[in-house]
Amino acid sequence: MPWMETSPVEQRERFIRDHRLDVYAMAELCARAGISRKTGYKWLGRFEEGGRLGLHDRSRAPHHCPHRITRDVAAVICAARRQHPSWGPAKLLAWLPPRHPDLEWPAVSTAGDLLARRGLVKKRRRRRQWQHRSRSSRDASIRLKSRSRREAMR
Repeated sequence: MPWMETSPVEQRERFIRDHRLDVYAMAELCARAGISRKTGYKWLGRFEEGGRLGLHDRSRAPHHCPHRITRDVAAVICAARRQHPSWGPAKLLAWLPPRHPDLEWPAVSTAGDLLARRGLVKKRRRRRQWQHRSRSSRDASIRLKSRSRREAMR
């Protein structure tokens, strides 16, 4: 007999159905489902609020970011970068505040991320990391050199 696969929503529906049948006490019902009583009451509340759709997992992403750059600041930084394409975010943020004292300026790294997102910065080529040659390849090259020297002497 194959294993029965159920989704979390189906398990939550079964939990709600069993609760409505009123066969088990809440503590026993939660123990059978392998959840805490707090979680059991949470799923009951969500079902009452939204029905079956309330039993789906919710996004954990924040609703808003209080530290987000305003559109005005982003526009000023991007315009300054277009005027001075060779300047980086640190130089731009040193140059801009005296010209726009009324704006709140982000950190240098945030300005750099903004410029990268807008495609105003070219990515640098990464250098290859230097590696030691392995002993076997070094020995092989030495043998090859000594053989070619012997052949040249003949």
